[in-house]
Amino acid sequence: MLIAKPCTSMKGIIVTPQERYDADLEDLCECMAEKGYRIKRVSRFLALLKGKYDVTVFPSGKIIVRDTSDKEEALKIANDIYECLKSYRVM
Repeated sequence: MLIAKPCTSMKGIIVTPQERYDADLEDLCECMAEKGYRIKRVSRFLALLKGKYDVTVFPSGKIIVRDTSDKEEALKIANDIYECLKSYRVM
């Protein structure tokens, strides 16, 4: 289950999973590129572009979709990313 909330400091939606993740962001890049995301930066987080949206993915599975206030659109993007993250879920 995912929790989507508006960001309080900028126009965007923060999506937080109830599951725990420990993602290797370097490895995650390949899957994201195959799904049509453009990789902007990899550091302590993964910065992506998908269409008009800036997306930030953290190793914990938290995702920030910027430049939208549409929760449904943010959840659609997040679900796409969680398909790549599923092997990093911590049991």
